[in-house]
Amino acid sequence: MSVTASDAYADTWTRIDTWASPRSAIRNDTWTRTIQLPASPVACGAARDHVRQALAAWGEGVAESARWTDAADNVILLTSELVTNAITHGASPVTVAVSWSGQQVRVEVHDRSRFLPAPWPVIDHADDETGRGLLLVDTLATDWGFYRTPGGKAVYFTLDTPSAER
Repeated sequence: MSVTASDAYADTWTRIDTWASPRSAIRNDTWTRTIQLPASPVACGAARDHVRQALAAWGEGVAESARWTDAADNVILLTSELVTNAITHGASPVTVAVSWSGQQVRVEVHDRSRFLPAPWPVIDHADDETGRGLLLVDTLATDWGFYRTPGGKAVYFTLDTPSAER
């Protein structure tokens, strides 16, 4: 099932049975929402809004929970980091896919660059303003990685949702 919204961007809800990447264990009843964005500074804000809307729809009933709010804030922050990297180092357009299985949220950012990310870039000076995005992703995400796609690459992360925490 796929429904296209009447946004300014291509925005689609899809029910799928597995993650978009072949890497994860089998997931059932996973919902994915995708959006394609231009490689411009407005893409980060649009990606954050896209993820915020998806999480709000999926988190109804638990959205008031402090743990859900913290998880949603982390998903939005990490999405912004990946989209910034895709715009800075990749080629236009950027596609953001956010998926929810009821236990985990997964965000994938696709771009047309064939160059895979360097997970641990050298930071020359302590006051450098770049070079820490993937370190932040590694610190906050349950899992993260990247893989080649026919059109370039995808970088993803997963975060456990509060209902999955024990």
